[in-house]
Amino acid sequence: MRQDGRVGMDTIKIGIGVASIGRFLPLIGKAAGLFEKANIAVEVVNQQDEEKVVEDIVTQETPIGTPNAPSLIFSLLNGNDLVIVGGILNRPAFYLAANPKIGGIADLKGKRVGINQPRRMAGMVMLALLRRWGLDIERDLTLVDFGLNDRSFDTLRAGEIDAALLPPEKAFLIESEGFRVVADSRALDCHWVPLATTRRFLSANRELVIKIAAGYAESIRFFKSEPQATQREIGNWLPALGKNPPVVKKCYELFAELFEPTLTPSLDSIDSILREVALQDPRAREVQAAALVERLI
Repeated sequence: MRQDGRVGMDTIKIGIGVASIGRFLPLIGKAAGLFEKANIAVEVVNQQDEEKVVEDIVTQETPIGTPNAPSLIFSLLNGNDLVIVGGILNRPAFYLAANPKIGGIADLKGKRVGINQPRRMAGMVMLALLRRWGLDIERDLTLVDFGLNDRSFDTLRAGEIDAALLPPEKAFLIESEGFRVVADSRALDCHWVPLATTRRFLSANRELVIKIAAGYAESIRFFKSEPQATQREIGNWLPALGKNPPVVKKCYELFAELFEPTLTPSLDSIDSILREVALQDPRAREVQAAALVERLI
């Protein structure tokens, strides 16, 4: 892997954890030739597991990538030297989808609600929302934890649960099938998707990491300014959405609004996710948001 700054094209593996539009910026940039213009050959590796992305950043299998914020923080608490070099999504956008009989939050009482693992972003956001809504997870409803391979979408569609917090792609798709979106997480100020590496890799490859961060910023600008080309790419990468152009458009418009064009991580949003992590691991209370961030562009 060419990372020493000598003449020739740098090559880099970028890790993503899920097939989500929020992680697709390097694919957008690669398709548009933005990284190639910067003399970088990018390989995007989808591990389909948020925690595996963090592990691979630490081992330098994919030395830079976009994990969910909680996975990054839990790894940091275990002694790894992770650093946020860009803020891609500074707040979460998950949607509570439910069967049509549920008209609002109050109707969740006594119901079965799907949840991803509490240590992961969607699960942590679900718990934060339930507290905000004044619902007790022991008395008011039944949480069904689907573990690593979250099956909330399929089980909600099959009628095995009554509601679930879903990412936008799945929420808008199931809404198009007649289910109801009754709430969302956008009022929560919790950091969602950072661009991250290790301090060790950053120290040895600073110019390369700066170029990658700049490539992400260029990809955001392309995403926002080229809606048709971007929606075609989204449809190619997510075939289930590609068959439903209105859903693709709705997803595109959401992420075009949410992507941070300056790649500036919000310290307030990092503080918020640290407080959520601290409910599960008190060591997070000792971490300062500013200590997690190094601005490069």
